[in-house]
Amino acid sequence: MGSDGVKVLGAWPSPFVLRVRIALKIKSVAYEFVEENVLVSKSELLLKSNPVHKLIPVLIHGDKPVCESIIIVEYVDEAWASSGPSILPSHPYDRATARFWAAYLDTKWFPNLRAILLAGGEEARKAALEEVTQGLVWLEEAFIKCSKGQNFFGGEKIGYLDIALGCFLAWLRVVQKRTNASLIDEAKTPNLFKWAQHFSTDSAVKDVLPETDKLMEFAEYLIAKRGGSGPSKVKILGSWTSPFAIRARIAMNIKCVEYELIEENLLSKSDLLLQSNPVYKKVPVLIHLDKPICESLIIVQYIDEVWASGPSILPSDPYDRAIARFWAAYTDDKLFPAIKAILFAMGDEAKKSAALEEASQVLVWLEDAFKKCSKGQKFFGGERIGYIDIALGSYLAWVWVIHKMANASLIDEAKTPNLYKWAQHFSTDDAVKDVLQDTVKLQQFAVKFAANLRASGNK
Repeated sequence: MGSDGVKVLGAWPSPFVLRVRIALKIKSVAYEFVEENVLVSKSELLLKSNPVHKLIPVLIHGDKPVCESIIIVEYVDEAWASSGPSILPSHPYDRATARFWAAYLDTKWFPNLRAILLAGGEEARKAALEEVTQGLVWLEEAFIKCSKGQNFFGGEKIGYLDIALGCFLAWLRVVQKRTNASLIDEAKTPNLFKWAQHFSTDSAVKDVLPETDKLMEFAEYLIAKRGGSGPSKVKILGSWTSPFAIRARIAMNIKCVEYELIEENLLSKSDLLLQSNPVYKKVPVLIHLDKPICESLIIVQYIDEVWASGPSILPSDPYDRAIARFWAAYTDDKLFPAIKAILFAMGDEAKKSAALEEASQVLVWLEDAFKKCSKGQKFFGGERIGYIDIALGSYLAWVWVIHKMANASLIDEAKTPNLYKWAQHFSTDDAVKDVLQDTVKLQQFAVKFAANLRASGNK
């Protein structure tokens, strides 16, 4: 059957999206699947199609969006009533019963299944596990009544309640694997045990049910995104003025990892900072699982490796990684000292001119590097922000401050046209725009910083 302009906006790990895909498969409806990366950035199409909740799944049929998974399943059953078997039961009482248990799954049961993975403490996880186990006992009884001795809640074929519960089956397996708990058990819930086997091997399900190991990896990413379970949260010790602290924050945003930002007063460093980085006594420091990681570029690489399920920051090719590390080191060795030299030279035109020339040459080299690394795309890292982007972009607000204070254009549309466009893309990216310093506020700080540099004679 033709797709009739049918699209599904979804994400492969989502059990709610899975419901829609199974329903369309039952009805033999062809559709275009639009993968949404909702943890990173929601598409304009999704925001336009579901402005109320801004969530997946969304079914688009004839340019009309339908939202909420259970509502979509009923819509699919009604819109393609003559195609394929019915999904909802034919009898009003049976439909009411199926809707009751489907609502229970969404409002009571699944939140507890999710809490087993993401709850903050052992007691909370234990309580959630008990609720999930009790729910499965009730669903075992419901199966006996609804199935009437056949393979599925819906009878001989998958129906509404099968889809409502079955969409969580892969997540159940992940929880079982991670906790060593037997949830759908041959001894305790023998009917659900057999049902799960029938459901997962059905032709409408087997090609769209997420693979357990892949989903397990995604679950670990979600857990890590929350900073790990329990009291050991992710912390960043930083200062709003520091370009190096900005790097860690951008990397965490790219990976969608929640963290606590601890603002350090660098004139009076905290005991936590001095204890966490006794060698350099500098920001940033990332604290993960009570272990400190120091030095901004090392932190960015650590974030990329620990939260590997998110978008990659470093390139996948070893040579490209080496090149990225080279230019990242170059920005620290050349650009930041040049910025400090410009600030130090304010009031001395000859020294300022020489420092500006040095900074301009650095950016010319980086313009050339951009052409080679970006391969015609928006960022050094391609279509998404990567390692060099973070390394250079962390200085962007300082470069703009230099523009104002020294009345000089370092990233210039004429001299460095690619970096000029790159700077616009970088500064407005979702991972950057909320952490990049305000230039007015930063300029006020820079004036004082420059005065302190000159007073101390420190370049």
